[in-house]
Amino acid sequence: MTPPRPLTVRRELALTYAGIAALTALILGGLLLGVLASYYRHTEAAFFSAAAQRVLTEPLPDADAQALAVWTARSAVAAQARVRVYSASGTLLADSGPLDTLDTGALAFDGRPGRMRRGGDRLPPPLGGQRSSSETSVRFTLPDGSLGTGTYVVLSDPPASGSDVLPSIAGAWLVAALLAVALAAAAGYSLSRRISRPLAALTDASDRMAEGDLTARAPVEGADEFGRLATSFNTMADRIEATVVSLRRFVADAAHEIGTPLTALEADLELAQRATAGEEERRLVDRALGQARRLEALSQSLLRLSRIEAGDDVEPERVDVAQLVREAAGAIASRAEQADVELAIDVAGEPLAVFADSSKLQVVFDGLLDNAVKFSPSGGTIAVGAARAGDDALVTVADTGIGIPLAEQDEVFSRFHRGRNVASIPGNGLGLAIVKATVERYGGTVAFGSGEDGTRFEVRLPLAPPEAAGESPGGPGA
Repeated sequence: MTPPRPLTVRRELALTYAGIAALTALILGGLLLGVLASYYRHTEAAFFSAAAQRVLTEPLPDADAQALAVWTARSAVAAQARVRVYSASGTLLADSGPLDTLDTGALAFDGRPGRMRRGGDRLPPPLGGQRSSSETSVRFTLPDGSLGTGTYVVLSDPPASGSDVLPSIAGAWLVAALLAVALAAAAGYSLSRRISRPLAALTDASDRMAEGDLTARAPVEGADEFGRLATSFNTMADRIEATVVSLRRFVADAAHEIGTPLTALEADLELAQRATAGEEERRLVDRALGQARRLEALSQSLLRLSRIEAGDDVEPERVDVAQLVREAAGAIASRAEQADVELAIDVAGEPLAVFADSSKLQVVFDGLLDNAVKFSPSGGTIAVGAARAGDDALVTVADTGIGIPLAEQDEVFSRFHRGRNVASIPGNGLGLAIVKATVERYGGTVAFGSGEDGTRFEVRLPLAPPEAAGESPGGPGA
């Protein structure tokens, strides 16, 4: 199942603007339609009331059917609505029919056929001459007369009122509301772009710093809050860079300075080792010599790591990874044989050229093979390979050793980290840190998998483009 996309500031701000516009349009539109509906209901009720009064002012007809039909038609014209007369039992006595079908010329008003009474006999249609499409009607009882007690009249099909246009008003409101929401969303998106651009730049700069690029800085745009934030970030980055550079320089200088007295100390201890005759004295000298050599290896590793992180490299050149792996495997072969560990080599016959410092890559492959032999028991197997994998050179080192505990696998590439299961095996915990820093320095990646059956490391380095005609085999600038 694909996880939902996180709601970015840009999308959230656009949706917020659209939501506010939609809510505002909904409230205003609801109030407007409610007020109009109430007003038109009262208008329609007033119309029917006035129409009923017009009907009641017409002289009541005789029970004769023809007279009743004429009276019904005259009342319909006067009321501007359809008139139907019912007996007390509900029997339809007369129906004017739709007003638009009446022949008003055949009716007599003021004693003269075809002429309507003046002075407001015809009620003005509220919205023109159209008939209402609603089924609204009103019922009232006629006074007792020749038609009998309980006779009543039903008025229906009045002129079109405002309620008939409410759907049109609602449709227009809906279109306007959608347009307002779209414009609000566009405005929110445009504003969010202006807001998120400096945030994105700041995030990019912080990500680059997290990846080790201490020169990353955020662009300062304007003097607003985002500009001040970018300025503060750059100030912090300057201080961090100065601190880290000072620490690296101190580590490099310390490792370099420690190397000289350590070398002298080792030489003196080796001389003392040869001159010592007693068993106890020789044991103590051997221990001191081992610790001195351990300190020398640690200082050399620290110096190498600090130089890698500081970018203190020679100009990268075209290097054949396959050849370096063969050399590293050949150098470790005798040691693997002495440890009763089988070494299987599978290296591609074709060159695998990358741009790097060959001496530093050699340290990477030597370190991985050294660990494989160191942590593999007698009778184990080490498989080393190098091949092309797409646009990368893939180097693998797999062993059947003791493996890395699952709880400690996240710390494998950390400085000075050593697993609990290798406490008795010599080491300083910097080897894999140097491997990772070196590989990433040349645009590659290093990954591993470990379990009860051993550990497998994979190093990927981007292959160099094919050599151009006439280019020196040493690489650009060689």
